[in-house]
Amino acid sequence: MRHKLILAGGGSGTAEYLLPAAKKALEEVELVIASPRFLELLHARKTMPMGHISELLESLPAMLERESIGIVVSGDPLLYSLCRTLRNRYPELEMQVIPGVGSLQLLGAAFGLTMEQAKICSIHGRAYHAGTIACTVSEHAETFFFCSRTQGPREIAAALLAYGLSDTEIFVGADLTYPTQKLWHGTPAQAAELDDPELCVAAVRNPAPKPVTRLGLLPDSAFLRNRSPMTKEEVRAVILSKLRLKPDAVVWDLGAGTGSVSIECARMCPFGEVYAVEYKPEALDILEQNKTRFQTENLQIVAGRAEEQVQHLPVPDCVFLGGSSGAAKQLVAGLRQLRQPVRLVASAVTMETQAELFPLLQELPQFEVVQLAVGCGKTVGNYHVLEGNHPVLLFSCMTKE
Repeated sequence: MRHKLILAGGGSGTAEYLLPAAKKALEEVELVIASPRFLELLHARKTMPMGHISELLESLPAMLERESIGIVVSGDPLLYSLCRTLRNRYPELEMQVIPGVGSLQLLGAAFGLTMEQAKICSIHGRAYHAGTIACTVSEHAETFFFCSRTQGPREIAAALLAYGLSDTEIFVGADLTYPTQKLWHGTPAQAAELDDPELCVAAVRNPAPKPVTRLGLLPDSAFLRNRSPMTKEEVRAVILSKLRLKPDAVVWDLGAGTGSVSIECARMCPFGEVYAVEYKPEALDILEQNKTRFQTENLQIVAGRAEEQVQHLPVPDCVFLGGSSGAAKQLVAGLRQLRQPVRLVASAVTMETQAELFPLLQELPQFEVVQLAVGCGKTVGNYHVLEGNHPVLLFSCMTKE
């Protein structure tokens, strides 16, 4: 039988912000695990310094068989902290959570920023690109950020300036509640000159937030063509729907051909990044021409075979597999090994490709298959008939829950 587990928020790490409820509960367990700054505030029976989280997660079930445990984390355990990790890893675990006063609340209190309409993000240890930061700020009146030493106010400011959000205001709090506390606010241009503090949070106020506009789809006739294959517009529309694109998505288009899907993804993800991977010289040439034609600067053309190039690309949110030249098994296996879930859509015209993809994808979450048989009108003498294109199977799924 497992003993009790307490997960408590320690606040900022000073005695004033360690809540009495947390202090009382932690004094009743047999072992408290926390960083040294929190252990100094407690009168626990037995303590253990917090080590690597991965090691703690691995050993926690066995430890709970022996004794009751309290774990103290900084700030609030419910917000970009250990609570969600524990719930995902051990959903059956009985755990009492005691919230804490987080650094974002302290920052808001220092500058009078309310949080009821705020968007909360973390760029601490996460691969946030500039477009995601700018898109989030663009759509929200206040955006709060957990920062790190390498991703902080300076990087936030650079993202805002890159996307024309210079009329926003940035608020920074470092070492909050400590004698070394520092508060600063100013424009993105001013923040871009700052050194990122070691321990800080930030907020951005946008005086004119507005939803990011999604554009309508392009007809086939809009694209420059050569003999390279192009996904027809009716099929392309369904592919884009199945990709579930967001304005700041990172997208891979593998086997991009003429680039019609890549171009549409780039237009629909103005704060995102699209990588069109293609190895045929003729297709690369028309891809480059279409990129120039539509001024899609967020589209990067990657020359080479997909299975060789994807390991060098940023982790995607969405992937369209339009052609794999026999490497589908390797590509899908690579996507499944990524830590974050990826939305995958794959098209298949030939029976050989359909037979290859179905067993690879059928057991994955949210698996769907759709057959599209499109007939287009054609004039024959005084009559009109429907001329059918080759039927296409579209597979869609998530690589993991």
